[in-house]
Amino acid sequence: MKHIYSFLFFCLIYSSLFAQVKVSGKIVDNSKVPVAFAVVNLQQQNSEQTRVVQTDSVGLFSFTDVDKGTYHLTITFTGYQKTKLKLNLQQDTSVSITLPDNTTQLNEVTVTASKASVENKNDKLVYNVSTSATSAGADALTVIGRVPGIKVGDNDLSIVGKGSVKVMVNERLVQLAGTDLLRYLRSLSASQVGSIEVIKNPGAAYDAEGNAGLINITLKHSKKHGYAGSVQINDKQWLHSPASVYGTSNYWWLNASGDINYNSAKLSAYASVNVDHDHELEGFETDIYYPKQTWLQTDTGNYRYHNLNVIAGADYRFSPRVTIGVNYQGGKNTYDGSDHVNNPIINNTTGTIDSTLRTYATYHPVAISNAGNLHSTISLDTSGAKLVLNADYFNYYRTDRSDFESNTYLADRSLNAASRNRYHDTNKQDINIYTFKADALLPTKYARFAFGGKLSFINNYSNAFYYKNATNDSLKYDPNLSNEFTYTENTQSVYGSINREDGKWKYQAGLRAERTETKGYSHTLNQTTINNYTRLFPSATVSYQAAVNHSLSLNFGRRVNRPTFWNLNPFKSLFTAYSYGEGNPYLQPEYNTNFELSHTYKNRLTSAIFLNVTNNGFNNVTIARADTNLVYTTPLNFIKTYRVGISENYSMQLLSWLDNNNQFTFYHTDAKSAFAAVKGISGFGAYIATNNNIYFNADKSFSGAVNFWYQFPEIDHIGRSDAYYKLDLGIKASAFKKKIDVSLVMNDVFRSSASAVTTIVNGVRQKYTNFQINRYALVGISYRFGNSQAKAEKQDTGNQDEKGRIH
Repeated sequence: MKHIYSFLFFCLIYSSLFAQVKVSGKIVDNSKVPVAFAVVNLQQQNSEQTRVVQTDSVGLFSFTDVDKGTYHLTITFTGYQKTKLKLNLQQDTSVSITLPDNTTQLNEVTVTASKASVENKNDKLVYNVSTSATSAGADALTVIGRVPGIKVGDNDLSIVGKGSVKVMVNERLVQLAGTDLLRYLRSLSASQVGSIEVIKNPGAAYDAEGNAGLINITLKHSKKHGYAGSVQINDKQWLHSPASVYGTSNYWWLNASGDINYNSAKLSAYASVNVDHDHELEGFETDIYYPKQTWLQTDTGNYRYHNLNVIAGADYRFSPRVTIGVNYQGGKNTYDGSDHVNNPIINNTTGTIDSTLRTYATYHPVAISNAGNLHSTISLDTSGAKLVLNADYFNYYRTDRSDFESNTYLADRSLNAASRNRYHDTNKQDINIYTFKADALLPTKYARFAFGGKLSFINNYSNAFYYKNATNDSLKYDPNLSNEFTYTENTQSVYGSINREDGKWKYQAGLRAERTETKGYSHTLNQTTINNYTRLFPSATVSYQAAVNHSLSLNFGRRVNRPTFWNLNPFKSLFTAYSYGEGNPYLQPEYNTNFELSHTYKNRLTSAIFLNVTNNGFNNVTIARADTNLVYTTPLNFIKTYRVGISENYSMQLLSWLDNNNQFTFYHTDAKSAFAAVKGISGFGAYIATNNNIYFNADKSFSGAVNFWYQFPEIDHIGRSDAYYKLDLGIKASAFKKKIDVSLVMNDVFRSSASAVTTIVNGVRQKYTNFQINRYALVGISYRFGNSQAKAEKQDTGNQDEKGRIH
């Protein structure tokens, strides 16, 4: 009898399984364009139980394990009429539904909700630019410096406690480095930026560049039908101490920018222009403590900056499955001015000045860039499978000319005429980059697979021709200082990745292989350097949703930081009569391995422990010789770094008038040196930051911001930095239905954000202080017209990894 009951039980289970069916479909609008993220509600007749899903990015939805019977299927989405169907489900059913546009005129609705300024997600940290009053009127570089945990140095960007990062714009790596990268980021207006993403563990689909990860700047691009745009004008006044430098206190910055977007059912077009003019100071100090003398060298630059930057593009949807687009980015910037180098030499025994070196040099760099992209997205089927193709060309052409004069003044301030050195030099850099990239995404029931490849071809020519300037202003070519350099680099990359969800577990793993072939040729030295290598870059993430409010994640990744083209060029660049810099054609890439274990509670508190290991690390080394007083700077591979630490990120969401995010990072760095002249160094470091938006009224049209960070002393490559900090204040008011914004910002209130790093090379202590002038007051006004509902859009192109290494 027991066996009969068992048999009947299994028959019941079997019949109930086959009594269940699947319901699937696709939602499109009147133009047959898929409607993504529409809400689909399935409710059985005479029952209050419902099931709800959203359509995916191509308008698809599905319900599985549905009992047979009569159901009501309801579809809703903002901007469309509610649609309801009655279905008699006796077998698997597929439907195609068209949502009519909602033509009903609605009364005006005021939306007061806004995104948090900082969103800390499992895979990235997102800084929403438009929510902060201190971002109004700023440029992209300034805004990046306000992202919690990001440090803007004098030549690079880095994540606190983890190392350097590369920069992308709309997921296209910007192939500029050093001062050229910083100047490029200054050419972008913050009003054009939707958000800044700090990608903690980029997957295999991303280029392997960037030791600690990637910063992605997502530009605004309206997707609403019709047109929309904005114009902005901002005025900045630098606040120096002393107020007057070189006989004037008129150090200012004026910026104007505008953008416009147009969208229809098939065409999406956009364009923006940004213009900057300013008068500003730059500078740094290098102190060298010899056994018998102390050299205190200050270098202050007095510059006028002129910039024009243009972005334009269009995407056309040929069919629901094929979209083709073009994009252009170009500009011209001039950084015209002079450097004033003052170097008193102090006798350590008497404390008096033995002599003073003074150098005056004029510079006239002009850089022109042009970038073109052709891309296409092809949907392969209704499951979401697609193919993305990109072809890119990038040209960076920079010229410069300089007049250089160095003199020595004796202790009585009289000129030593025999010490006079005068030079005239010209230099040029011409870089051409071609890239081709293909990416495929294949979703399956088991997992989502992705694979692709990329070809990159780089050609770089640069020269620096020095001429000795005689007393009568006649020029004589100096072959010992001059240099001509040609560099080519070809990289072939392939990758594959898998992303799978299994209940509470999520798995992501990928592998990227890159083959790089480089050749550098110094025409002046008749020296050829060839370097070919193949490297693998694995990445993996395992996540576990332990409970509704608790999730755990383990990340692993390996990345590379390649030298800039200038670092590989063996030419000499004069600083003073006793100091110069030169490149290193034998410089190798450095490799970074990252581990992080994190716990997230309610998307408010994220706690993590991390380990970073850098192998073959390189850094500029300033070598001072006490016997000749000659100082030269060159990049070398000699560092292996271990860094372990903890981080906490907490967003307070208790008060409706306060948007608050706080970060704390504590870490220990152990830097081991393979260079006999430099000893290894280790020590602790810490960083705290708080970002606060304060809303003074209910509709959030009047707000303020208080942002603060403090960097405690830490190990910086082979040196130890002093503590430094920064406080920013801002107020923003909106009027005329939030079409007009007026803002007032005080940046770096205490002029305290410049770092100072002390190193010891060959037993000689050195201290480098970056006293960039960051304190300023800014007044800005912006006006938005057309459809003001904007949405950030990304379009990946293929050559941005290469463009990030131009220096």
